[in-house]
Amino acid sequence: MDALPLAWKEGGPPGDVPVVLIHGLTATAATWDPIAPALGRHWIAPEMRGHGASPRHADYTLDLMAADTLAFLDARGLTEIDLVGHSMGGRVATLVARERPGLVRRLVLEDSFPAPHAPQVIEPYVVMGDEVDFDPAVVDLIRAGVRAVDPTWWARLGELTMPVLVVGGAYSELVPQEALAEFTAALPDGRRVVLGAGHNVHAEEPDTFVKEVAAFLSR
Repeated sequence: MDALPLAWKEGGPPGDVPVVLIHGLTATAATWDPIAPALGRHWIAPEMRGHGASPRHADYTLDLMAADTLAFLDARGLTEIDLVGHSMGGRVATLVARERPGLVRRLVLEDSFPAPHAPQVIEPYVVMGDEVDFDPAVVDLIRAGVRAVDPTWWARLGELTMPVLVVGGAYSELVPQEALAEFTAALPDGRRVVLGAGHNVHAEEPDTFVKEVAAFLSR
């Protein structure tokens, strides 16, 4: 599959293992602006296809986004990273870590949908307003991919052998926290924290989110 060149933001002191931050659906790298500098690390935040300044395309799948991300990391010559993903970005991060476990030292998944065990009804997404920083076509395609029943996804969780931190929002309107508990228990080296926030944990509880993630990445 042909990877797309991704736009990105970057900052922090060079020389350390970088933290790569992957945003959620309809967001951009800017979602990490309050978070990334507080980690005190070299950080890189790519924008997924169809989002921000990255190219639009006719095809949007989680697998394609993971392939784009791996090509982006390879082009930079990165051989070891810590990886953080929110929501859709967590699913992309999971695919990256599964495809290249030797690349990902530690993995953080923020209120990210596990594959459901049963089919779900997905209401069509209605784009509000003209000023959006994403391709409207990406939304329903990725939502369908995230909510698809996928027993293989569960069967392959044992391949995520790196330490994994699962961060949940106690009041998340999108992700059932019992599903995150089940997901965490299936990981070889998983731990879970639940913060007093909705789905956008890093935006609603930034200080606590940074504290938990920074401690996990430095342990």
